Amino acid sequence: MDTETAHAHARRIIEEAANLTGDETVALIESHVAHNYGLLSRDPVVKAEGAWLTCASGKKIFDGVAAYSAANLGHGHPLIRETLKAFLGSHAPTVLGRFLADPYLGLFARKITQMTGFESFLPANGGVEGPEAAIKLARRWAHQVKGVKGTPTILFADQCFHGRTLTVTQMFVEEEKAARDGFGPWPAGFKRIPYNDLAAVEAAVDDNTAAIMVEPIQGEGGINIPDEGYLRALIELGKRHNFLVIFDEVQTGWARTGEMFCWQHEGPEARPDILCVGKSVSGGFAPVAGILASKKLMELFGPGSHGSTFGGCPISSCIGYAALTAIEEEKLVKQAQEKGEWLFEKLQELAERAPRIKEVRGKGMMFGIELTPDGPDGHHFTELLLEKGAIIKDTHHWVLRFTPPIVASKKDLELVLGILEEVFVGQPAEA
Repeated sequence: MDTETAHAHARRIIEEAANLTGDETVALIESHVAHNYGLLSRDPVVKAEGAWLTCASGKKIFDGVAAYSAANLGHGHPLIRETLKAFLGSHAPTVLGRFLADPYLGLFARKITQMTGFESFLPANGGVEGPEAAIKLARRWAHQVKGVKGTPTILFADQCFHGRTLTVTQMFVEEEKAARDGFGPWPAGFKRIPYNDLAAVEAAVDDNTAAIMVEPIQGEGGINIPDEGYLRALIELGKRHNFLVIFDEVQTGWARTGEMFCWQHEGPEARPDILCVGKSVSGGFAPVAGILASKKLMELFGPGSHGSTFGGCPISSCIGYAALTAIEEEKLVKQAQEKGEWLFEKLQELAERAPRIKEVRGKGMMFGIELTPDGPDGHHFTELLLEKGAIIKDTHHWVLRFTPPIVASKKDLELVLGILEEVFVGQPAEA
């Protein structure tokens, strides 16, 4: 296809999307897309910049979940956008077979290992591929290094969320019927234990235990924050009983909690054997994820043992490298610390005046607003907040997850606090 024809087709595609009405957009989605998600709004988002979404109607909405922390840097960060434009203009290959050397993958891998302190990176696509790869690596280690003869066991925490592939779907609690029902039987070798309970870990460990996999803060589970020292103690238990520790930081990573990774709040002794990363490692521009580990551990993955066509491809690696550069340039950790401390104080002050708010939990820029169970549930308040211009999404019925873009300005955050005040107290806060 010649360039002129390509330009004409490109313009037509963009114009076709821009000219769809909201009703037409929703009708297309409902007719042609699997209904594994429900639409919170029927007003299509047509523009996103920073912390704000603009709908087809012209309404502006504050993205108070930052696309589940995929947009820690906000939407459309200029450094990543300009890097992507330059990449496309260079005519570099967007995808290659991994049997071919790619300079972008080399640069991305060097950057991510330098920033995290791990020696080796296994690239993947969406976030769930991190836990899946970590489970495979832990099982191979159990067979080849620990010497497990039967089925290696992976311990996982109650109320966790590691994605929705078949392996980890069994980890949903029984009450989450939409997520679990009809998908069994489950893969063997997994054992549920209470979260934040070291005695339960001790009791569950046996000779076949390969690893424990936990989120340093449970996001989907309701912003559940463990006791100080829990993560560090898990590492100590792993060393004592000879099992690996996997921290899933797909959501809590990249400055969300006020450190580059949540485990770092407990010092270097809390470093896991395997770290799962994703979401904001791409700045929200593409599905980029993976796991990090020592070179010795990662060498258990030989050629042919694990792979992905698009995991670590040139365009993903270029985007990832740019996003990591932006995280450093924006001093995102410092922003999360300073804004998070201020915002937590404001949310606690709001809770004191709001009868329906039972508790506010948080670390960095990751907050859970738990409601009292004596009235409408969290989804009701999500709809009220959206109507007034902010997305703060409910999870586990009685918790509102508030994880705004870390780059959101104080003025933006004050505006959202005013919306929360109006919804929960009944009148806007004074400016």
